[in-house]
Amino acid sequence: MMSRQNKQAILARRKKLLLNKIQQQRSDLGQSTQIWLDVTEPYDKAWRILVSLKPALLVGASFISLYSIKHPKKIMRLAQRTIGAIGLIRTLQNSFKKTSD
Repeated sequence: MMSRQNKQAILARRKKLLLNKIQQQRSDLGQSTQIWLDVTEPYDKAWRILVSLKPALLVGASFISLYSIKHPKKIMRLAQRTIGAIGLIRTLQNSFKKTSD
């Protein structure tokens, strides 16, 4: 049978190992948090800009909806042109990224 002191020594050693493991995990989490913040910073910035434009977007959406009631064909043409322009911009961005690499 193990003596009481041996059990306490084993438990103390186990507790120390667990505390060290917890400390290491906290340290890793702190480093990972900073990396995560660095990676998501552009998205956070874009989100803040979008939220700051919310009142203007609401007014614009109201005008567009009223205009689309009177001129639905013009809105459809505008939407198609917008989609085409977005595709062109993405294509140009991708071609510039490939040439810079």
